[in-house]
Amino acid sequence: MQKINNINKPDIVSILTKEGIELRQRGNTFWALCPLNPERTPSFKVDSERQTYYCFGKCGTGGDVITFIQKLKGYFFKDALVYLGITTGKPPKINHREIKKRDAVKKFKQWCNSYYDLLCIFYREWQDVKPRIKSIDDAEKYAEFYNEEIKAQYKMDILCSRDEQVKFELFREVMSYAN
Repeated sequence: MQKINNINKPDIVSILTKEGIELRQRGNTFWALCPLNPERTPSFKVDSERQTYYCFGKCGTGGDVITFIQKLKGYFFKDALVYLGITTGKPPKINHREIKKRDAVKKFKQWCNSYYDLLCIFYREWQDVKPRIKSIDDAEKYAEFYNEEIKAQYKMDILCSRDEQVKFELFREVMSYAN
């Protein structure tokens, strides 16, 4: 335990391990896939000396062990203290609104990744077909795909941007076509 501001905080590395987060040590720091957002490469850094974490990925959150438990479990500050054994009290209340919000954001980000992958597959396959177009008849036959290529590039640009509002508008547009 580390004592800061008269609070005995448990070691962040041991708490993360207990929560099932697979940490890999690199020098004085630990790295993992961020448990707060879906990702493919580790961007979640834990500094055991400072007892802090930071996600260099999409969520960009950071803090200490208390902040981490608040974000992971959806707890309020006092509930996180009880959960960590820093204070005594009633068992933590689950913040259902925060959990629903986090789940919705997680599903939206998963959709963004899946849709981007789908667009990339279309784009790569179309790039393979284009060199085989040798005549005007072939070009007329595939004319619709030239238009779709431009749309796919535009949508991929949106999904690569950091503008979550524009991504959400794309999501709504795609979902309206699906229904």
